[in-house]
Amino acid sequence: MLHDTGLPSPVPHVDFTVRSAEIAREFLDQRGVPADGQELVANAIALHHTPGVSLDFGAEAFLLSAGAGIDVFGLRSDKVPDDVRRTVVRDFPRLGFKREFTRLWRAEARNVPRGRAWYLHRFAVTDLTIRLAPYRDAAGSS
Repeated sequence: MLHDTGLPSPVPHVDFTVRSAEIAREFLDQRGVPADGQELVANAIALHHTPGVSLDFGAEAFLLSAGAGIDVFGLRSDKVPDDVRRTVVRDFPRLGFKREFTRLWRAEARNVPRGRAWYLHRFAVTDLTIRLAPYRDAAGSS
C-alpha cells in the first residue's frame, strides 16, 4: 500500500522508490515493527520498479514488482484469466488511473534524471505501455 507514496519524489534527485521505502520504514517503525521487517518491506519497495526483479531478491520484492508491473503496464497480464481481471477492475474501478499515473510518472522522470521513472520513460516508452495496458477505467475508456 505504501509502495508509491513517494511518487513523484518531492526530494530532487531522490528516486521515488527510495523515498517510498523511507516513508514505509518510518511508518512501520512508529508501529513497532522490528528492524528486519522494516528492511524487508523497504527493500521490496525500493526494488519494485527495477527491471528483472526475480525470486532471488525475495518473495516480497518479486511479488510487489510483478504486481506493479501488471497493474501499471499490463506485464504478465496474460497469466491472469480474463474473468478474474474483469472482476478486479469492476470491483476496484481504475477511475482514470492511466491518465493520473502517466502524469505522475512524467513528473518523476523530470524531477529525478537517471532515476527509474526516467529510465523506463525513456527506454520503455511508458506513456504508450501504460495506455496499452489491458484495463479500462470506470468510464470504459483506456
